[in-house]
Parts: sequence; structure tokens; C-alpha cells
Amino acid sequence: MTLITETGDGVDGATSYISLAEADSHFTALAKNTWTSAVSAAREEALTRASLHIDSYDYPGEILSLSQGLKWPRSKAYDSDGRRITGLPHALRTATLELALIFIENSDGLDGRSPIKQKIGPVELTYDRARGGSFVFRLLSRIGARSPSQTLTRG
Repeated sequence: MTLITETGDGVDGATSYISLAEADSHFTALAKNTWTSAVSAAREEALTRASLHIDSYDYPGEILSLSQGLKWPRSKAYDSDGRRITGLPHALRTATLELALIFIENSDGLDGRSPIKQKIGPVELTYDRARGGSFVFRLLSRIGARSPSQTLTRG
């Protein structure tokens, strides 16, 4: 699979918010050996998985083009301070890097979190925060990330 990097212009078929070269440079500067020692195919897969996870949230505004591969860039989107968001926001790019490293360090990624609290009615699950997911969500919430809305219809 070829990594197609979103540039902030609505790239057709984009699969990642961060290029492999950019991620490699970032993690080399931070001396993250788990990233730099992983094979390039695994690093590309981690960037793709991170971008897909980020795209699992709903965001304000509208996509720029129906043919773009990812949910960002967007039009008519504003951050939590009311500033118009253009291109690829810093919080989105940082969240992509954080998640990609999580996926390299643990193949389960965020899916391996353990529930620490369950409640049956109304449904409630609380996960441990050992995998860093809450930091990533805090970043994404700055740009309006919301859990996907789900409508239940009773028949």
C-alpha cells in the first residue's frame, strides 16, 4: 500500500495526514528508537491507522472536495477559540504523530485498552488511560472532534 499524504489541499485518495519523511524526522529528533527501528512498511501502516482513527470522529464544517481521501481539510470549521481553521491544523498533525507512535509501540493500539468500569443501563464504558488516547482526544477536541453521532430507531 502506498502512503498518500494530505497536503492541506484536499488530496484525492489521501491516506495519511503526515508523510513518512516528516514522521521519521520528528521521531528521530525525539530519539524515539521504537519508531526509527521499525521497518518503513510498519511506519506507513501506523500513519495510515492513526489517520483512520482520527477520521472516525465527526468534525465541524464540510470537506473541501468529495474526492479527498480524508476528512481534513475542511471549510467552515472553527477551533474552540472561534478561529477559522484552514489546511491541516497543528492539533490534527500532532495527534496523528502521537497515535502513529502508539500503533508502532503496541500493535493493539488503542483497541487494547481495558475497561475499568461498565454500566448496563444507560450504557456506559470507561477505559483505562494507559495508552494515551485521552491526550489525543484532547488535541482533537480543540478542532471540534466529537464522537460520531449515532441515531437509534426503535421499530
